[in-house]
Amino acid sequence: MNKTWLTALRTALCIALLALAYVLQTSLGLYFSIWNAHIDLLPLLVAAAGIVLGPGAGLACGLAAGVLYDVSGAGVEGMYPLYYMLCGIACGELRARFGGVRGVMLCSACMVALLALLRYLFYFQFVNVGVLPFARDMAVQLVLAVALSPLALALVRATGGRKKAKPAALPPEA
Repeated sequence: MNKTWLTALRTALCIALLALAYVLQTSLGLYFSIWNAHIDLLPLLVAAAGIVLGPGAGLACGLAAGVLYDVSGAGVEGMYPLYYMLCGIACGELRARFGGVRGVMLCSACMVALLALLRYLFYFQFVNVGVLPFARDMAVQLVLAVALSPLALALVRATGGRKKAKPAALPPEA
């Protein structure tokens, strides 16, 4: 199978994984919560897709994650798709330098922190939420993002299916 088609198929599977994660965490109420701080799995999956599959897949998965947020009416229209697309591209560009688990941890933590700051600047500061509760929630979200990043990476890597078998080494000649 052509490498381009394989990457496109893996990207489509990652988008299906994003949709499944979104449905599970919103419709069924499966939120990860510690001290009233919730973690969202979508940034973790977008970061993992960017790191594993590259900037193009990060862009596609980011667009899908942002559209899922926009469909639910969770924020300003168009902000989430733009935000997640840019983050997916950035994660894909960083994969050569920070590949693997530490790259997904770093990208996930940056995405969660930046999104929390944007939410605070555009919404929470106008409803009199203090800085200390916000900082506590953001710190817990960062810890959860880093802790759950290996799971997101394993899920995205699992979209690749079976690896090609390496050719057997030739027996040494006598």
